[in-house]
Amino acid sequence: MLIDDVMTDKITLHGLGFVQVQLQGNQRLHVWHPELPRRTCFEHSAIHDHRFDFVSRVLIGEQRNIEYADVWKDEGDYVMYLHEGARTEKGGRPWVPDGRTDMVALFDNVIRAGQSYKQGAYKYHRTEPQGDGRVATIMQKTYEGQKGAHSTCRVGVAPDSDFDRFQWSPAQLWEVVSDVLLGQQVTP
Repeated sequence: MLIDDVMTDKITLHGLGFVQVQLQGNQRLHVWHPELPRRTCFEHSAIHDHRFDFVSRVLIGEQRNIEYADVWKDEGDYVMYLHEGARTEKGGRPWVPDGRTDMVALFDNVIRAGQSYKQGAYKYHRTEPQGDGRVATIMQKTYEGQKGAHSTCRVGVAPDSDFDRFQWSPAQLWEVVSDVLLGQQVTP
């Protein structure tokens, strides 16, 4: 069974370890919390790109953003996986192998509460919540491209195409948002 697009849901879990809340004006609230599940291959697949430009403002905590250049190589350390097509019943898009590459870190910045950073479409990066792992950001999309985004995964590591974005109920996800924004305790 395929669903049209989980992104129309008001609140969802993302495999990179954050809650995503849809807002008006092409904006999203992203909330990281150390109790949230991540895809099983997370340590090997956190580097990704987006099909849109965005500006992200850190509201709470500190967020580390590392930008990468991809160096296409037949023998690269990473497999690039294209995410296009209809979402599955678990809310993810297919992981379609799309070549190999090496990743070279270009910029490594820590963005504090009150600061913003920009990320270009189809530019690889990964984010890491700092401190106690509780971070909230407001992300606003600007330009949006037409081709799908990519995730990378180290060669020899299987991507987690079965990550279930619906494994926590909306009520549980709102508890996480409340914990980070208001400092209340989460009960997973």
